[in-house]
Amino acid sequence: MLLIAMAAGLPATGHAYPLKSLYTTIDLKACAKLKAHPDGSAWRCRGLPGYPVYVAEGDLRTFISVGANAEKRRAAEQTLSPFNTIFPAGSRRATLEWRFNRKGDALVPYATILRYYTKTDSRRGEILVVTKVSPVQTCQMAYIDALATPEPIVLAHRIADETARSFDCGKEPVTVGFTGKSPL
Repeated sequence: MLLIAMAAGLPATGHAYPLKSLYTTIDLKACAKLKAHPDGSAWRCRGLPGYPVYVAEGDLRTFISVGANAEKRRAAEQTLSPFNTIFPAGSRRATLEWRFNRKGDALVPYATILRYYTKTDSRRGEILVVTKVSPVQTCQMAYIDALATPEPIVLAHRIADETARSFDCGKEPVTVGFTGKSPL
């Protein structure tokens, strides 16, 4: 029931404002393969209408971008330093959260939030990546250690809602919240 309330933009219990989130699934089996190479592959997956999702993997890292010509946007070149994936252990499906406004009947996203699973030789972690989405540019803007920060999704929503529209994609992403539990 909560998902229906969120998708409809209705207030959910405990929130004083209407939620502006929709969720799409990234399932590589359902995506169009753009490139296959021993060092990495790339796919185009379904996102919101007019906003396909570009997924690339290489060097044990994942790159995600959205929008028209997503593979040419800055986000397609950004990833976390440690080895990472967007897929939980044993799965090839991930959930992408879209923060959006309505323009008539159209959904106009301004940010996405995606959980990355990071790994070094001795540690594993989870990082929420907040990405700016605009007709002109898409870029990562914030990293949140989801294991160290209390209520990391609340912080991710606040950053997306308050910062995404004005974030300059020429700047580097910032780390917010507490750190130290996840490789970043």
